[in-house]
Amino acid sequence: MLIFLPLLQLLSVLFEEPVRKIQLTVEIQNIKTATGKVQIGLFKPCDGFPDKCKPTESRLVNAEKGSIKVVFEVEPGEYALAVFHDLNNNGKIDTRFFIPREPYGFSNNIRPRFSPPKFADCQVHIRQKDKTITLRVN
Repeated sequence: MLIFLPLLQLLSVLFEEPVRKIQLTVEIQNIKTATGKVQIGLFKPCDGFPDKCKPTESRLVNAEKGSIKVVFEVEPGEYALAVFHDLNNNGKIDTRFFIPREPYGFSNNIRPRFSPPKFADCQVHIRQKDKTITLRVN
């Protein structure tokens, strides 16, 4: 009997249904100019969001005046997004006295005043069906 237990466990793993990926479409609005690139970071829950966390996925797309759409394939779960419009293509968000000088935004359109937002404030729940979210850069 004990010999069949590992075999049974192996068979259950082989026949497990794979996790279905969900299509998360992110529409970024309020892009003022087609200059530069838009950097989008998709994060799973982590301490120190967004500064001390590494994105699960990131995209760098050419800016287009108005809005752009980016699609991620994700497993169901909790996520947050951080976006910035890199106007001068230097690969980082420019600041002055720790205040961003380039347009940025977070999921749920959170606009923190004096500190980075908390993951819980920007959290988006992705369940079993495709989802579209909209966020603005300012």
